[in-house]
Amino acid sequence: MNSTKNFQTPENQNYTGKQIKKNKPADTNYAFKWTFLAFLVCLALYGIMYMAVNADNIGLPAVSKFIRKSPFAPALRPLNQKQNILILGTDSNGKNTDPFTGTRSDTIIVVSLDRMGKAVNAISIPRDSKVPILGHDIDKINAAHSYGGPELTKKTIEGTFGINIDHYLVVNFNGVKDLVKALGGVNVNVEKRMRYTDRSGGLYIDLYPGYQDLTPEQAEGYLRFRHDAIGDIGRMRRQQWFVRGVVEKLKSPDVIARIPSIINAISSNIKTDMNVYELAGLATFAKQVDIDNVQTSTLPGKPSNHGFVSYWIIDTDRTQAVIDRLIYREEPSSSDVPLSVTVLYSEKYRDQIPAIEEVFKQQGFDIKYSSFGKKPHTQVIAHTYKAGFNPIMKLKSKIPELKTAQFIVDPEDDLSGNTDYTIVFSD
Repeated sequence: MNSTKNFQTPENQNYTGKQIKKNKPADTNYAFKWTFLAFLVCLALYGIMYMAVNADNIGLPAVSKFIRKSPFAPALRPLNQKQNILILGTDSNGKNTDPFTGTRSDTIIVVSLDRMGKAVNAISIPRDSKVPILGHDIDKINAAHSYGGPELTKKTIEGTFGINIDHYLVVNFNGVKDLVKALGGVNVNVEKRMRYTDRSGGLYIDLYPGYQDLTPEQAEGYLRFRHDAIGDIGRMRRQQWFVRGVVEKLKSPDVIARIPSIINAISSNIKTDMNVYELAGLATFAKQVDIDNVQTSTLPGKPSNHGFVSYWIIDTDRTQAVIDRLIYREEPSSSDVPLSVTVLYSEKYRDQIPAIEEVFKQQGFDIKYSSFGKKPHTQVIAHTYKAGFNPIMKLKSKIPELKTAQFIVDPEDDLSGNTDYTIVFSD
């Protein structure tokens, strides 16, 4: 897959086209016996598809050969080694309304999968990003879903950023609360005091800092809070940390007993163009991914007001650099010049820092700044194009405290102003 190097912005692209027809919500008022029958059919199909994919590996090549010659064969096409999946989060426009029709997308994430390398990268796109929308005027990117659903959002991202989208997955925001309830809570490190009340919207946020198991209502508040200095950018970062918390919870042994509730929470709150086989393959691949090695980023830019409308104006050069790194996986080549580092640490690590810094030096890093600082989450933030992921992988093998550090590509969040990385050791 090659980068286009020239994604489109509102200033250099004119879109034309017809509005995509909206899908009607499916009628889900089935009798119990038909629901149970459908469940059995899906279970049987899943079993057949699983066998088609894994029969060779479990010593049943004849079964695999038979299934692939059956009428099911067209649906059992091989999964692409590299895929980009668009994840959208929506909310209803009011009580008893369809969250998948005529709604704006509150969350927009492109997840890039590399099955060969067992790697996952994720890019969050600010919902207020100013883009041209096919068949409509220039608008915020989240408006694309209200005009033409996930199909139009997909075309908008492909036309604007040059990223090919293979599939989409739309999540009803209320479904997040159902999922948290099914999981029995999600553990998240709340980085600050969060307090906000919106009576008309039924939103009451009252969270204190620290690690805690969030209830469904607390999780909603954590994900929706945007009333601080960095607004929507902070909200997107919290979404990324929340997803990490969900993945960690899914790994726990006690989740097995909750599987029926989890399946019910997911199935009733998602819309996707993936079939059962593709979803099964996605779930199988997810088990192979180390969450500690997932790379994330938010498209760089700056806020701007145009009249009474607030937009996120995308920084084209830095955005292309992020896309090249996380979608096209362009890892910088090694250099004779040492990579520079800013080290921030909490009180917990004060006594360990001298030994940790010695490891940095042994691995060829140049520590420009090192100081006590309060920043949530242990994380590695890459600021420059030289700041690749591979050098950090080597560091993780040498420094146990970095094993679970999230790797974030952020050209703008350089706290020291001139280093390749900021590495944070937090409680």
